Amino acid sequence: MKSRTLSGLSVIAAISGITATMVGAPAAFAAPPASSDKLCTMSYPVPAGDFTTPASSDVFAISSNGTLDLKLQTNAGTDNAYEQKFSVVWANIDTGKSGVADTSAVVKGPENVLSIPAVETKPGRLALTLSVFNHGEGQNYTNGECSVEFQAQ
Repeated sequence: MKSRTLSGLSVIAAISGITATMVGAPAAFAAPPASSDKLCTMSYPVPAGDFTTPASSDVFAISSNGTLDLKLQTNAGTDNAYEQKFSVVWANIDTGKSGVADTSAVVKGPENVLSIPAVETKPGRLALTLSVFNHGEGQNYTNGECSVEFQAQ
């Protein structure tokens, strides 16, 4: 009986080890969580008054499976709301494919996020021109722009 118990325990231990390995396998081989890359910061005046109040926007990108997700985080520089348009003009240097995309929202205060999701760029080196256009009251306009190269996955 002892031998059966020991061999039974050995079989249970072996099965447990296989199960633990099988359960652990997906976690070990799973893709790491997507991280976003900061592409640039655009600084510009708030489109109001004498245009002396600063505001800024940071642009972040995540790329996978041939698509690009862009996120703009804006500190509007004021509690007075104004319209903001975020746009991208892009070209895949490796494939020749190109395009444009944009979004807009009303922003105010320090924490605003505008997103341009799932731009189908295909993998390759991308030339990106990122722009922010701001419209305050009346004819008050300001803008920011940056150009970067980004490796799409």
